[in-house]
Formats: sequence, C-alpha cells, structure tokens
Amino acid sequence: MLQRVGILLLAQVVSKGLAFVAFAWLARKLGASEYGAVEYAFGLATFAALAVEGGLGSVGVRRLAQGEQPAARLAALIPTAQTCIALVVVPAMIAFAAVFANDARAVTLVAIVAASVLMLPWKQEWLFQERGNMMPLAASQILRAAVFALGAVALVNGSSDVNRVGMLEIAAVASATLYLMFVQAGSIAPIRARVARRELLDLGREAAPIGAAAIVWALIQYAPLLMLANMAGMVDTAYFGAAHRLGVSLVTFSWIYHFNFYPTIAQRLVADPDATAKLTRASFRIAAWAGIGVALALTLAAEPLLTTLYGDKFSASVAPFSVLVWTFPLTLLSGHARWMLVAARRARDMLVAQVAGGFVAIAAGAPLIARFGMVGAAVTMVIACVTIWAVAQGFVTARVRVAPLAPCVRPAVVAAAIVGLAYAIEAAPWMACAAGVLAFTLAAPVVDRDLMRDLAHIRRARSLRSHGGEVRDAR
Repeated sequence: MLQRVGILLLAQVVSKGLAFVAFAWLARKLGASEYGAVEYAFGLATFAALAVEGGLGSVGVRRLAQGEQPAARLAALIPTAQTCIALVVVPAMIAFAAVFANDARAVTLVAIVAASVLMLPWKQEWLFQERGNMMPLAASQILRAAVFALGAVALVNGSSDVNRVGMLEIAAVASATLYLMFVQAGSIAPIRARVARRELLDLGREAAPIGAAAIVWALIQYAPLLMLANMAGMVDTAYFGAAHRLGVSLVTFSWIYHFNFYPTIAQRLVADPDATAKLTRASFRIAAWAGIGVALALTLAAEPLLTTLYGDKFSASVAPFSVLVWTFPLTLLSGHARWMLVAARRARDMLVAQVAGGFVAIAAGAPLIARFGMVGAAVTMVIACVTIWAVAQGFVTARVRVAPLAPCVRPAVVAAAIVGLAYAIEAAPWMACAAGVLAFTLAAPVVDRDLMRDLAHIRRARSLRSHGGEVRDAR
C-alpha cells in the first residue's frame, strides 16, 4: 500500500508543482479580476467533476474487490451512467454562473471549461485503483498538468488571453483521458458503452448516497469561494482563490492516501474484521502525526510561501491560507471514518455526515464571510470539516466499532505549543518553520511510543491483490 501511495504522491508533487507554476504565471500575467474569474471557473468545474463521478467509481472498486461483477462489464456500464450525469451537470454549471457570478468574463470562462467535464467519464481511474496499478494514473496526472502549464506559459501573456486558460484546460483533460483510454484498452478492458436499464439503475441505487456525499463535499470545499465571489467580487475571490488552491491541493494528498487504503479495508473487512480494526488504528496514528505536521509547517511558513508563489500583491492571501491548511489533517483523519462506512455498505451514514457539514457551511458561511471576509470563508471550511468528522466518527463507533480517535490528541497538542511559541517570540517565518518541523519530528516518537510500532504494521500490510484468497475463503 505504501508503494502505491508513494507512486501517486510523487505524481501529485510533480503535477501540483507544475500547476503552481502555471497559476503563479497566471496570477502575475492576468489582472486581479481576471484571475478571480479563473479561480471561480475552475472551482465550479471541480464541483461539477465530483458530481459527474457520482460515487460510481467507488461502487466499481467494491464490486470488483469483492468479486461481484467482471471488469469488462462494469467498465462499459459506469462511463455510460457518468455521461448521462454530465449531460445534466454541464448546462447546470453554465446556468449557475450566469445567475450568480456577477461577472461576464467568469461566465464565458465557465462555459469554455465546462466542455472538459464531458470527457471525464472516460478516464475510468477506478479501474486502475482496484488493480493497484498506479503508474498509468501517475503518468496521466503529470501529463495533464504539463500540458496546462506549458500552454499557460506559452500562450497567456495578458488579461486579454483569459479565455485561452479555458481552452488549455480542455486540451489538458483530453490528453490525460485519451492516454488512460489507450492503457485501459490494451491491458484491462475494451472501451465500450453499455446501456442496460436494470443494471444502470442498480448501480445508481448503490452509488447515489456516495455520489451525493461527494457533491456535498464539493459544496463544502467550494461554496465559500463561490459565496465570496457573489458577496465581495472577483478581486477578493482572486486572493482567497490563491490560498484556496493550495489548501485544496493539500486535501488531494488525503485523497491519494485513502484512494489506496480503501480497497484494502474493503476487502479485509470481509476477510478479517479484527485485522481491519488494527490496521485502521495504525493508519490513523500515522496520518495524525503526518497531517498535523504538514499543517504546522505551512502555517509557520505561510507569508513567504504565498508571496513567493504569487507575488507581493497576494500578501492578503496569507491569513486565510493559515486557516485553510488545517482542513488537510481534518480531512485526512476523518477519511478513515468516512471510507470505513462505505466499505461496510453504510454509505448513507457517510452521506448524513456530509450533509451535516454542508448544512453548517451554508448556515455559517454567509455571516462569517460578511463579518470577516476571506478569513471567514476559510473558517467556514474548517468548521464544516470538523462537523463531518464528528458525525462520521459517531456512526463508525455505533455501527462498525472501529473508532480510532485518541491518537490525534498528542500531535495536536505538540503542534499547538510550537505554533504558540513561534508567534509569541515573533520568529522569522522560514526559521520558525524549520525549527518547528524539527522539534515536531523529534517529539513524535518520544511523546507517542506506539508510532514506530504502527508504522511497521502499515509497512507489513500486503497489497490488495494478495488478499483475494482470504476473501474467497471468508465468503
């Protein structure tokens, strides 16, 4: 599992690095309003992409992992279902921008970017996920980021080129999609669409709560940005969007981890529930120290990091970014509870947790944004993440009885002490970051003596494929 995580992690580091280059270039070459329109359009496109996925990929992984349907059949059904969703989502995306964006440039850019969403059903990343074959996924991520970054540097030189950004996104998504389709056809399953009403309805019934949860999750991630655009305009959206882009990129690393962890627990939950509980506790402890450590480092280095990436005019992004980074450990840790519910066929419980977070985001967002602006939008996201975790954790404790929680307390206390001390003595940001990370790393095995044992346990965990016999025997 760690090997697969490492492959995707490396790909994300490279692709996110390319994306940062591209968006740093755009922030410098476009005016604040035009850059705000870019962040708005890409935020809405990300929301639409999660809606199109619809939870169908997770259902495909579970059915393949537990031997319910062959890959070729699912690989023909799932893109058909997702294409149907995309044909509804894309017009809705454009209509939403036309009503709420209050900016003609943003509406035009949304309409261009929307075309890329129609290609997403054919990427079929879930097929590679179930097989543990991360190399094609890693290559597709880097390819997409490289096409976009190279195009941005070559073709965008001023505010008048803003629509080219949308065309570049279409080219980037098309290149990654065609590559994965080529690999799929050659080694996994043929490229086909299958229209079978009963089978599609059966898929839809199982995927609906997972897909709805993903939509609510996207709402939590992007509603503050969209609300800020409507309430404060595109200039504030540009500054918040820069911080938000980095924050959401961090959350992507949480997705990488659980993308690999989910097939393992989905299979082990059938074969050996006790082993699943032990593995989950070990994973939670490691995620707590790693996630909180990353948030600590970025909090201390926020000011020079933001101004180096985007320029001095984006110093306004520092405050919201210092809040947003804490959504990463919250998401990484809550993912254990959320995906445990999916593996246990209790996706509706996960949906309830997500809806609770969405309700809090909408209810708290407007007054917080009105009072505190960009920082209020960031606080809204943190509160929503805490709510989701609390509700999902409650369901797991009651239904599945795999409920690690205590391992996050010690790293949280150590991080809070380090941040408090750094602010109290007004240490230089880079120096505070280096010293803080060093102190946090040295403290980890001393303060939490189970950490090294659990790390060894995770390293011994076998790949998903190696447990096929255990699952068959259990069934």
